Amino acid sequence: ARADRNRLPEIALDAEEAAALTLAARVWQQAKMSGAASGALQKLRAAGVPFTEAEGRTALEPRIPAREAAFEPLLTAARDRRPVTFEYRKAGAAAVEQRSVEPWALECWRGHWYLAGYDRDRGDARVFRLSRITGRVKARSGAFLGTVPEHVDVRATVAKFAGEGATATATVRVRRGAGFPLRTKALGSTRVDEVWDELEIPYGNGLGADLAEFGPDVLVLGPEELRADVIDRLRAVAGLDTEDVRA
Repeated sequence: ARADRNRLPEIALDAEEAAALTLAARVWQQAKMSGAASGALQKLRAAGVPFTEAEGRTALEPRIPAREAAFEPLLTAARDRRPVTFEYRKAGAAAVEQRSVEPWALECWRGHWYLAGYDRDRGDARVFRLSRITGRVKARSGAFLGTVPEHVDVRATVAKFAGEGATATATVRVRRGAGFPLRTKALGSTRVDEVWDELEIPYGNGLGADLAEFGPDVLVLGPEELRADVIDRLRAVAGLDTEDVRA
């Protein structure tokens, strides 16, 4: 092959764009494609892109590991527009569910990777946390049935289901030294005793599942429907009948 056919076309990137490419490559540092990412950076440097290995490395450099086994197959499926199936355990659920999804995009938010996509069984957009995917992600044949949005805002969707931006509030007690994600979003905090702090937090759809993950470190005082939701989720995990007298 002729050498001139193997050369990259002229690439002009400013410092900010180069830094963004460097960070994007480091996102995959614990994924199997880390070698490919490093090779791509080397080719860009050879083409004259203005950045170096040491550039931008500081004590505050972001590190976004991708440890979940589901990460790479979902990334590939989203790129190739291929539907997938996987088993998923919702927060507070005792059993896993089979989900059939058309993957749109993956994004890291507050230390967790999330997938946004079209859930075929529910006929609507859904967000899935990769750490709750169990077993193997299986790619399926055929095209997407739903329309992929031009812009997929994974973080906004996750925040909505986490109760952020909600106008209602919930009152919860959090054990001292625990529940730091709740403390960061608290609208107010009061020390109750040596064991508990009482917080006022935004209340929106999906907050019950979020609170159930804290187990005995969080007590919901109100509203009552949120308290009942959390208790039912905890009972399901413990294998108890939700019709039993609530604590």
